[in-house]
Amino acid sequence: MDFTAFKMSIIEATGLAKDALHIYVGVGVYLLCLVLLRPIIKSQGIRSFIALIAVTCIALLGEYLDNRETIESLGLAGLSGDQILASIRDLINTCMLSYVLYGLNKWTTIFRPTNKSTSLTKRHKKTDY
Repeated sequence: MDFTAFKMSIIEATGLAKDALHIYVGVGVYLLCLVLLRPIIKSQGIRSFIALIAVTCIALLGEYLDNRETIESLGLAGLSGDQILASIRDLINTCMLSYVLYGLNKWTTIFRPTNKSTSLTKRHKKTDY
């Protein structure tokens, strides 16, 4: 079974649009890499960057497999403008949310642990009467 037939069977089985599947694959690969690399790489920054590289490589591989027949017979110059635009859209759909998650992790404190919580039953001497 070639890649296009495999992709079409997944689209038919899930009932999702092709663009939605690209988003799911991108986020799925990103999160899977983060989980699998956690015992190997302790630094969250390095781990998330490697996961981002993996998502980008998977997206590029998918686009190569989508256009393999044209590329092998005519080369990169043989791709039509519509094929190039579709590939760019697919790359953006696959990678965008992973890049956003990476940026939020790197430049904000959203995914960082908060201060140690204190007990709600702990009494303060000021309020005790």
